[in-house]
Amino acid sequence: MRIVADENIPLLDEFFAGFGEICRLPGRAIDRAALSDAELLLVRSVTQVDRGLLDGSQVRFVGTCTIGTDHLDLDYLQHAGIGWASAPGCNARGVVDYVLGSLLLLAEEQGAALPARTYGVVGAGQVGGRLVEVLRGLGWSVRVCDPLRQAAEGGDFVSLEEVIAECDVISLHTPLERDGAHPSHHLFDAARLARLKPGAWLINASRGAVVDNAALREVLMRRADLRVVLDVWEGE
Repeated sequence: MRIVADENIPLLDEFFAGFGEICRLPGRAIDRAALSDAELLLVRSVTQVDRGLLDGSQVRFVGTCTIGTDHLDLDYLQHAGIGWASAPGCNARGVVDYVLGSLLLLAEEQGAALPARTYGVVGAGQVGGRLVEVLRGLGWSVRVCDPLRQAAEGGDFVSLEEVIAECDVISLHTPLERDGAHPSHHLFDAARLARLKPGAWLINASRGAVVDNAALREVLMRRADLRVVLDVWEGE
């Protein structure tokens, strides 16, 4: 079996050498020609996996080493009978550490007392849920917005508008959804960005397009009080 894999995925030999020949490529260089005789494809978020890439190939399974799946055309994969898997929670601890490190950096920069702030977490899945546990474990005040979990569990979830109105720090951990009951594409648009509290901190470690980057630039040009940490951005 021939396996085509993003060269930046670690431990490829340890996990997959026993299954066949591994061809390593830069994620952005994986194209139809590279998949001409491949049966297994292993990607990260930089590779768009859709009909244009796979139609006519021998690929029968796609694995993505990411939590999110917005770079996979899941409808096409199902229609074509191609199996797939993602890795929910694979980097959750690392992302939580990134957020905590960002908080420490901002606190040092501004001389802010972290325990005195109110925190908002938007999206309480693998990453956001762990972040909530850590922040509440420290005894800090946390508001959580997750409409899917709220519908399934009830509990003390709040609306996005409440998070924006009440929270000094907002950390985004929602998947990128363009359709459905709760789309998150440009969830933080010009109107919501403009309503951030004075001196608010906004951290996006989810998907770039959850925040309208053009609108964010305009807001930051007008509001020097805001602090923004972007681990992701649109079109990366």
